[in-house]
Amino acid sequence: MTDIIIELCTEINDRDKVGIKASFRGPLRNVPSSTSTAIVNALSQQLIHQLQLLLPNAFASFDDLNVDLLDAAYPYVQTAARQGLQRAIQDRGTKMLVNSCYRTIAQQMLLYNDRHNNSNPVAPPGASNHQTGLAIDIEDARGWEPYLMRYGWNPLPGDPPHFDFQGSGTTDIRSKSILAFQQLWNKNNPNDRIGEDGAFGPQTENALNASPANGFAKAPWDDKPRILKLTQPRMEGSDVERLQDALKKAGINVAVDGEFGPATDKAVKEFQQKKSLTTDGIVGPNTRAVM
Repeated sequence: MTDIIIELCTEINDRDKVGIKASFRGPLRNVPSSTSTAIVNALSQQLIHQLQLLLPNAFASFDDLNVDLLDAAYPYVQTAARQGLQRAIQDRGTKMLVNSCYRTIAQQMLLYNDRHNNSNPVAPPGASNHQTGLAIDIEDARGWEPYLMRYGWNPLPGDPPHFDFQGSGTTDIRSKSILAFQQLWNKNNPNDRIGEDGAFGPQTENALNASPANGFAKAPWDDKPRILKLTQPRMEGSDVERLQDALKKAGINVAVDGEFGPATDKAVKEFQQKKSLTTDGIVGPNTRAVM
């Protein structure tokens, strides 16, 4: 596997603070330069779901912890790293503001394509420590430092907001991040298949740049549904659109835009209340079965 290339994260974090409402409708190679990596949210969410299918017990969300997230900050780390993060947040007893965490290879491809407009190094997909599931960028880094270091999260010298988890119980998942994309591409392009080797070569780079920023037609949740709920970043995709269609057919007023925002959360709770379900806005097996 390619060695990790250290990037200076402040510039990338500032870029991702630019608000993006929905994913770009076109191939990744045509995404406008210098935009937030949230512009590929729908594709990124498919890649994360596919990766979780590959690593069901090793790659976990921490969105239930006391955190606030930027629109492009996906709250996923390896399981051992999550445990350390949870303890640090509990010890300090305050909310952690997360600018970046797990960065999908779609997000990394945008940064790499635009690398000539950046003043610091940008790693190719698979070579950034943000693809390891062991990295976070946060606000108030020095305030958090003693709490994070107590549980295996160490600051990266020369990169003020960045911490890497260096505790035990982890593995190198970067090749799996690339393999997840290769599998998803082949599922949607049976006549233009690429090698499923977990390596980022020219074939995979060309395919990634040709991929739809708003997600593939055949999504990984078509076979293995994900739990839908109001999150940050917001969930986008074909499964959200199908949910909204079902809510409209049930007589509930909601826009069919493929984005699970506050209005969709309200609509789900209205449906659950009508059906005497737990009114929590979470679309899991019970709500899905009634719907």
